Formats: sequence, structure tokens, C-alpha cells
Amino acid sequence: MKNWRVFYVATTLFVLFAVAALYEYTKPASYHGALIDPPKAMPDFALQSVNGLVRLSDFRGKYVALYFGYTSCPDICPTTLAGLKAAISKLDNREASQVQVIFVSVDYKRDTPETVAGYVRNFHPDFVGLTGTQTEIDQAAQEFGIYYKLNAPDPATGFYSVDHTAIVLVLDRQGNLVLTWDYGQQPDEIASDLGNLLKK
Repeated sequence: MKNWRVFYVATTLFVLFAVAALYEYTKPASYHGALIDPPKAMPDFALQSVNGLVRLSDFRGKYVALYFGYTSCPDICPTTLAGLKAAISKLDNREASQVQVIFVSVDYKRDTPETVAGYVRNFHPDFVGLTGTQTEIDQAAQEFGIYYKLNAPDPATGFYSVDHTAIVLVLDRQGNLVLTWDYGQQPDEIASDLGNLLKK
């Protein structure tokens, strides 16, 4: 009788642990960013890098973190890129190699391909910086739901600021929009989201 009870308890515990493990394995991943479900197909674009024309579709097979900003931005852009750098540093080398950060400058008046390349290199050597003509930037921004406006320059200094949408768009390996991160998303949260995406 005693052996039967031991067997019953052991079997019950095994089943409970198995059910708990199965639940953990199959439960939906929890995301800190805004999940796009179902994923949204996004158009391709072609913009200039310091090494020539680059298409968004060149990065098919990787997850892309796409951000529109400008190199003279005093706060939001550098904070966002620094956060992405910190998040990627939390991934292992194999995971990090599957993520591409792309920075698109909307400041078509000041930001040349050389300027943008130098700017993104300050954050990470693998970040890609792109820019283009006003027409090219307008089209890409509109297609990806990005608002921007070059403000009037200061009469004394000539400096002008740029208003722009401050979200990061995350595209999957096929170029579909699957997630967005708001300004201020923490590196730990970004790294967690990327880890979940890379498991798919």
C-alpha cells in the first residue's frame, strides 16, 4: 500500500511538472513593445549610404530595427540609438548577427551620406545610416507612417530643429512590420523582445 502511494504521488508530481513545462514552452511570448498582429507587409525603399545605394530588401533574412531621425538631434535620436546599442550588446553574437539597425536621416538639407555614416558609427560599427533627396525621404517616411518637419532656422545661428516621429519600427525576416518601440523603451525590454522574435 505504501509503495502504491509513493508511486501515485511521484506520478502526480511528474504529470504536474510536465504540464507546467509544456505550458511554459507553448504559451505566447510577452512583448514590451506594441505587437503588430497580424504583421503588416511594408514597401521597399532605396536610399543612399556612404557606400552607395542601399535597399531595405537587402536585409531580408534579418530582423530590422528601423528609425527615422537626424544627426543634429540633441536628445531623442542619440538616446534611442544608444538604447538600441545597449540592447544588442545583451544578445549573444549569433543573435546579434541576425539584427540590423538602420537609421534614416530625414534632414535632407544637412545630412549627407558621409555625415550619417559617421554619426551611426559613434554608436555601433554595424549600424547602417541612410539619407536621400527630399522626394525620396518624403516617400519613405509617408509609406512607413513617419511624420517629420524641418523647422525655421534661428535667425542668429542658422540652426534649425526637426520634428519627427520617435518610434522604432521592427521588421521581420520577410520585411513585414511586427513590432514598434516607443521613445524611452528600455534596453532590457528591447533585448527581451528581440530574443522572443529571434526564436520564431
